[in-house]
Amino acid sequence: MKKSLLLAFFAFMTLGLAAQSDNSGFVKKKAATASTVKTETFKVLGNCGMCEKTIEKAASNAGATSAEWNRELKQITVIFDSATTTLDAIQKAIATAGYDNATYKASDEAYDKLHECCHYEREQ
Repeated sequence: MKKSLLLAFFAFMTLGLAAQSDNSGFVKKKAATASTVKTETFKVLGNCGMCEKTIEKAASNAGATSAEWNRELKQITVIFDSATTTLDAIQKAIATAGYDNATYKASDEAYDKLHECCHYEREQ
């Protein structure tokens, strides 16, 4: 009898804990839908592999789920969820990191902080 009561108690506790895990209070993120996922390609000036890492990291930090900078073409292709970030925010973040792009020019201060090999020829 004690065994049956003990087994029933553990079964009841297990079900109670499982039910609580669904109501943990955590906010679940809305999954990206095909209509909110965007792919954009735009110009970003830079020179080297160090530039590539910095540019891609800035884009990722601004919400891009994928960022691939092409050194030869001086272009980046970003994929992002437009429900969580914007192309404008990504371009601003890249400029803040020191890299002129299709929409924003980096500040002279940000550009000057780049490693010497990363000092690309700036357009007027």
